[in-house]
Amino acid sequence: MAVLDDLKVLLDIPVDETELDGKLNLIIRNAERQVLSYLPSGTEPVPEALEYIVCEMAVTRFNRLGNEGMSSYSQEGESITYGDDISPYLPAIEAWNRMQKENTKGRMRFL
Repeated sequence: MAVLDDLKVLLDIPVDETELDGKLNLIIRNAERQVLSYLPSGTEPVPEALEYIVCEMAVTRFNRLGNEGMSSYSQEGESITYGDDISPYLPAIEAWNRMQKENTKGRMRFL
């Protein structure tokens, strides 16, 4: 799975280390479901052009483990504010959706 390998690289986890794979795969699946919820019905799997969003959301979610339910976190001068994971990517998802609609003009589909 390419997203899992990319996620491990971003998190500095050796690709051959499998101890966290179960947790990482769950985070990836949840991120995929969230992205798919903004795509046209029946779109599966997440299109390759949008896989980076799944990976970035998974990094954000992994870094938030242990701080679930918090909107912000502060300790010894460090302050972190958590927002909606998908909000920064909605313009890219909407652009992809528009591009798909434009690409269907002039096509014939047989059902």
